[in-house]
Amino acid sequence: MNSLSALFVLAGMLSYIRGRIVIDTTPVKGWSLILLSPILFLPLAWFSKENGGLLPLFLFIIELTIFRFHTESRTHRKGLYLFYFFFLFIPSLLILFYLIEHPGIILGGYGNRPFSLTERLMTESRILWLYIRMILLPAPSLFGLFLDDIPISTSLIEPNTTLPAIIGLCGLFIIGLFSIKRAPILAFGLLFFFAGHLMESTAIPLELAFEHRNYLPSFGLLFPLFYYLGQGILPEKVIYLRAIVISALIFLFAFQTHLRAWTWSNNVLLYLTNVEHHPNSARANYEAGRVYGEMLERGQGDPESNYQNAIKYLERATSLRKNTTSGLFGIILASIDSGNQIQVAWIEELEHRLATQPLEQVNIVWLNKLIECVSKNECDKDDIQIPRLANAAIRYPMADNRNKAQLYAILAKYAYTIEFDPVKSIKMARMAVSLMPSNLYHQISLVNYLISAGQRTEAQKILASIEKNDIYHQHEKAINTLKNILNNKQPEN
Repeated sequence: MNSLSALFVLAGMLSYIRGRIVIDTTPVKGWSLILLSPILFLPLAWFSKENGGLLPLFLFIIELTIFRFHTESRTHRKGLYLFYFFFLFIPSLLILFYLIEHPGIILGGYGNRPFSLTERLMTESRILWLYIRMILLPAPSLFGLFLDDIPISTSLIEPNTTLPAIIGLCGLFIIGLFSIKRAPILAFGLLFFFAGHLMESTAIPLELAFEHRNYLPSFGLLFPLFYYLGQGILPEKVIYLRAIVISALIFLFAFQTHLRAWTWSNNVLLYLTNVEHHPNSARANYEAGRVYGEMLERGQGDPESNYQNAIKYLERATSLRKNTTSGLFGIILASIDSGNQIQVAWIEELEHRLATQPLEQVNIVWLNKLIECVSKNECDKDDIQIPRLANAAIRYPMADNRNKAQLYAILAKYAYTIEFDPVKSIKMARMAVSLMPSNLYHQISLVNYLISAGQRTEAQKILASIEKNDIYHQHEKAINTLKNILNNKQPEN
């Protein structure tokens, strides 16, 4: 998504630049190319990824630093002013007013984040310097699929690099502004870099850092670097030195790209390299543990070694991130696959986290997998205590109806497949349906349980309602299967 959005942004910039070059000699062609940028490439960039909406700002930076609204025709100059009035100023003003009237759009997202708005802004000042290092001094240890090991700035002096980072960024921005006339390429690069991070590295409560956020903004630093190496810093007499420096940089960047591509060529290598470079990343540890867990499940390598490594990384992930349950589920599943005892402390901690944290959708997958494990007699239901875990998640005070319905569906499935209690399974399924009456999956499950309990009349009534509401025929096969069962026919294959 990010690369595709960047492609359309660059295409929009190219269209605009070409239009500006020819606007005085061939006005129709020039204006057509200029207008093509926001009319065609802006929607394409935006729908690829939302930060494609920064295209008008990039165009304004190009105009401000490179073209400076200079045209031979006064009419064209006025046209450019109107262009930015309609495509940049008015939309920015509308967005600003809307956010002022509806601050919850931004502030509401911080409820599920381990940082506040102020902490995010302070932390991002340090992260921007990390992005700059990734561009200009690309050491392998800086990069990673997950960058969740960055400490949060809780004040201007904690960590102590926060205030210097903020001052440094302010200095770079001021240099960019004051360089517009004297060093327009430098001004363009610095302002482009800041603009590229305006959406994802400021107030919106996204996760703190990702490599891909630097893809397009990196152009803002690389373009001036190579421009001044080739044109402005070294004297004309040392052309060979210029060529050597530029070639060395190209080789450095190409070599780093090769290393990254090689690392990404293999999932096991990717995740293990990632945790080696980012040992304090909860996600990196979880993925490394999952790699060993999958090897254990498939019977690859030494089982005991795989188990110990899986537990090591998964426990590390669990301790690093207190608001997730994936590591604990991974520990339990790895213990099942290896035949090791499931510790009571793991179940208790998992129960606590499910009762005090928002439900992760992957939890539903894990719970279903545990039910399957018990139904196949591959693990002991008393060791795992699935109802205890599901009920803990239901008790979470802020659990919404959708999540609760999924959990009641889990309890219904458990009652039906493990406890062989059709009455209880029907009761739990009714709870799921009452919480999410529009979800036909829950209704289909209820029909199955009713048929098993011999309550065919109610099952037929609910099935008729399901068929009526299935306007897109998404559940046609399941409906026909249930019809055949109710008509004492063999279910369709």
